[in-house]
Amino acid sequence: MNFKGITCGTYYDKRAKKIPGTNKKYNKSICAECKLNKSGKENIDNEEQYNICKSCDKFYVSKSCKALLTIGRDQTTGKIKRKTFIGETEEEAFSKALQSKLKLDEEGGPRIVTKTNKTLKELVEPMIEEQFKLGQIKESTYKRKLDTLKQLAKTSFANRPIAKISREDVVNYLANLKSYSKTTIKQNYELLCMGFGEAYHQGIIQDNFMAGYKRIKKPKSEYVGHHRIALTIEEQKKLIQFLVDVDYSKFKHKYLFLLLMSTGMRIGEALVLDYTKDIDLEKGIIIVRRTQTKDTEGKSRIGDSTKTFSGQRIINLNTISKNALEEAVKHIIPNKFHLLFYNSTNKQFGLYEESSINSALKRAGIKLNLGTYEEVNSKGNKVTRTDLHTHMLRGTFATRCAEAKIDPNVLKEILGHSDTAVTMKYYIDIDTDFIESENQNVVDYLINKNIFEYAK
Repeated sequence: MNFKGITCGTYYDKRAKKIPGTNKKYNKSICAECKLNKSGKENIDNEEQYNICKSCDKFYVSKSCKALLTIGRDQTTGKIKRKTFIGETEEEAFSKALQSKLKLDEEGGPRIVTKTNKTLKELVEPMIEEQFKLGQIKESTYKRKLDTLKQLAKTSFANRPIAKISREDVVNYLANLKSYSKTTIKQNYELLCMGFGEAYHQGIIQDNFMAGYKRIKKPKSEYVGHHRIALTIEEQKKLIQFLVDVDYSKFKHKYLFLLLMSTGMRIGEALVLDYTKDIDLEKGIIIVRRTQTKDTEGKSRIGDSTKTFSGQRIINLNTISKNALEEAVKHIIPNKFHLLFYNSTNKQFGLYEESSINSALKRAGIKLNLGTYEEVNSKGNKVTRTDLHTHMLRGTFATRCAEAKIDPNVLKEILGHSDTAVTMKYYIDIDTDFIESENQNVVDYLINKNIFEYAK
């Protein structure tokens, strides 16, 4: 079923399964010898063969009906731009493509991309692709940048040729972002700078108002979030008491949270600990060599390294953290990934999602009344929230270390930071009682040295 500008087809796919008891997969060459294979070919190319092979115990067999719609052509690269539509049948896929084509025709037909009419998205997307291909950004960053670009492309000005975007358009857009977090503003601002910088480099625009002393500056966030870096001492005591008392069968993450609070590990680092390689209870150490990350589809997987180079480190266990780790080891579920904290429902990597772990901690926080507050949700109902989150356990550990007067350079190494400034800026939230006691120490010192004699 074809129509001018639309091509339809049914596509069959066959992927090998693992041979039981091994890490090897079946080879497609065995298909030619299969008694059920009437064509004698390795690949499936018709409906009859698909129906025969779809129940195969050696291969995953799938079918998809697609319609490809030509939506434009890039004259600068010569590439044809197409959009794919999927349906249960070719007719359904074709119907979706046809509806889109009719709308496209109403707007003037397929778009011819020239050097002068490129949009912000058409300039930025190849740059992100290049960064990823050259290893400048990881999979998770690649996915995040494309998601941010997709949101940016929904604005009216982002779909106009970049040469027709005015300074006022960008200022108004950034002004509307003031209610968002610093991170969101930074991510959007970065892509705008990339797009206009590339447009200026290609000679599409003569004035780049995202660079130079007259550049549009990044707006200041007005977002007021319920965010703290650390628990107070009393809150920490309350949480620890709960984790110690609660039965493991009712709260399976108890030892994970105790380990985070007593080592300062990132949640992603803890979730991929290999109990055969990363733990040595005799020496009393944990080797941090990787972290949980996300692939280009946004799915969690085991990363090849830590978040930063400095994140690769050896953590020396004290009596508190060693006890938490020993208890975690007692509850190991043997698995092929050798994960200390194993999720049996995740067949691909055995990983827990960080979001699900965070939700479990938040439920405990609400139950214990830790950092709770009320707000109105999207349905207009008043609900109770908590500012407690897994990263706060890391911040709590760092804060207690600071209160114990650990040298900042030592704390930097424990946390796996590359710069002491990062350690001090983001993880130190000194308890008010500690501040008061330290202030009193200063007062006592000054008086004892007769510096302020009148204050005696």
